[in-house]
Amino acid sequence: MRQHFCADSPAIRCSPYLVNASNKQYEFWQKDSLAVELYSREVAFQKLDYIHNNPLAAHWNLVTHPCDYEYSSASFYELGENKYTFLKDLRFEF
Repeated sequence: MRQHFCADSPAIRCSPYLVNASNKQYEFWQKDSLAVELYSREVAFQKLDYIHNNPLAAHWNLVTHPCDYEYSSASFYELGENKYTFLKDLRFEF
């Protein structure tokens, strides 16, 4: 049987997680826990390079070139391919 974390003593256990939202009473995970402020062009492109090269990392080993990863924006920047219309070009953001 599934038990709820807040069922036995919600006032004590769950009060720190209480939220004012129409779709939930509590929120246990921090939103954007890995968010990094892109405060400069240099930092933005450092993070973009990391994202593009992540599928090549030894523990993933998904592709041999960043442009080969289907869900990457690398081909947008390197080859001018615009597979995803929602992309913002960082070159024009700073």
